[in-house]
Amino acid sequence: KGCVTIEDPQTVILNAPKESSAMKNSERGVGHSVHKFTFSQVFGPETTQSEFFEGSMKEIVRAYVNGVNGLVFTYGVTNAGKTFTIQGTSKDFGILPRSLDVIFNHIRGRHYLKMKFKPYLSNDVKKLEDAQVKQEEAIKTAILASLKEVSDQILPFSCLVIELFLCFGLAENNFVPLDVYRTNLHQRTQASVWVSFCEIYNEYVYDLLNILSTSKAQKRRVLRICEDQGGNSYIKDLKWINVHSTEEACKILKIGNKNRSFACTRMNEQSSRSHSIFSVRLLKLTDEHQPCVLGVSELSFCDLAGSERCNKTQAFGDRLKEAGNINNSLHILGKCIAALKQNQNPKMKPSYIPFRESKLTRLFQPFFCGKGKACMIVNVNQHASTYDETLHVMKFSAIAKQVIQTILPKNFGYFPSKLVGGDGKPIVRFDANTSVDDSPDSTETSAEEEVDITILSHEDLLKTTENLKEKLVAERQSKLLLEVKIRREMAEAMFRQLLETEEAWSNRLEDLKDSYEEKLESKFEMYKEAIKKHAYVCAMEQIEDNYVPIEEFLAEQEKVE
Repeated sequence: KGCVTIEDPQTVILNAPKESSAMKNSERGVGHSVHKFTFSQVFGPETTQSEFFEGSMKEIVRAYVNGVNGLVFTYGVTNAGKTFTIQGTSKDFGILPRSLDVIFNHIRGRHYLKMKFKPYLSNDVKKLEDAQVKQEEAIKTAILASLKEVSDQILPFSCLVIELFLCFGLAENNFVPLDVYRTNLHQRTQASVWVSFCEIYNEYVYDLLNILSTSKAQKRRVLRICEDQGGNSYIKDLKWINVHSTEEACKILKIGNKNRSFACTRMNEQSSRSHSIFSVRLLKLTDEHQPCVLGVSELSFCDLAGSERCNKTQAFGDRLKEAGNINNSLHILGKCIAALKQNQNPKMKPSYIPFRESKLTRLFQPFFCGKGKACMIVNVNQHASTYDETLHVMKFSAIAKQVIQTILPKNFGYFPSKLVGGDGKPIVRFDANTSVDDSPDSTETSAEEEVDITILSHEDLLKTTENLKEKLVAERQSKLLLEVKIRREMAEAMFRQLLETEEAWSNRLEDLKDSYEEKLESKFEMYKEAIKKHAYVCAMEQIEDNYVPIEEFLAEQEKVE
């Protein structure tokens, strides 16, 4: 008790208990025993789910229905109430069911119930044929039929919930009230809602909506994270299910929870062993008889697995491996946010952001780079036994709070460009942040690009097509001339560089030649002197060998006489 104290609606104070490592370090003069943290909003343990949703999610949902992507993820130690915050219970809904309810109430009367258009890749839409529509309906029916009533998992909410907004590239004044958005929509505008549910378990991505056979042990299929032509990450072969109501979406959520990885540890009987991501895509359509895609937005809820220490959870075997992967992915997330904070300082050298070192950060990258609004919810367990882990979570959150990027979303023309998939089906592509209500920034946009193509006559459409073809040909010619010019300049530069290199090597060769000649002359003179000295020594030795003293010579002469 008393470890976590709410000073005011934006401030939290942490007091280290006696048995914690932080207190022991402070007694040795390392660190402090009291820490103070400031957040966007602090919610106490007495906060209801309804109050928390009103204070944290309302603005994100407003932005979402206006075409802005959103990401909400919970972060905290194990058994801090992260899953309860997102999902809640059947009697006390979390932020996910409440957000779905707001979305479906907002599009009531304009709900496009057919499955003609389906999310594709990261921010594309694929038009389905009749046979494909029937296949999607069969998949949805099979998934809903697999649902069996399960007892509701009641999780204690004896925890403190801290809500922290990270605005990546979006300002508060971009949001408009829901009713204002409703009146601004064209009467023919409709909406289609699709959901998906996946998990990242031991750095492998699995689809939680895959129906596995109960008769025999069937291995789950591992999904890959790929990138589209724009460099946006997406999960390949992930199932997207069309839902018509909040009840259907919650059934999909319950089916996915049955397939999710849970395990019992010393600190939590139902501990999440994976990061789960529940995504909702809203497709904006117009003209009921001949639908045309106007835009798409995605709202993702990520329930991060809790960080933990193995000596406290007493994990071993598979649980130990799971904890290692969980802590590693959360560590990489912290490295990315720390690098983003460092790159905000213009005086410091930009550092590398390791988005690709983890599946989780790779999927989060667009939101951290200004392509959506991210909301980080920090869940805190007030128990003294988890104080050291809670302190680490709060320090990480303090760094995340300082990350603010103001990258403006790109504005494109009203016409969505047409793409063709590998199967030959038409695909409507557009920027995920572009909404039909966005007004173009440029005043030089031609009148043709501001006209709704659904009201143009056949002749006008032909003229528009010919005009676009002429512009395309002119653009290609200019690009070709530019390419030729650049190639010529590069060839001349390379030729000059080759000449300079050849001249430099020639000069170096001459210098080496002169140097070697000087060294050779010096060695030749040295050898001549050595030979002279050697000849002199040999001559002197020969003289010494033939030398006879004068006394011996005279004596020898006398003997001879």
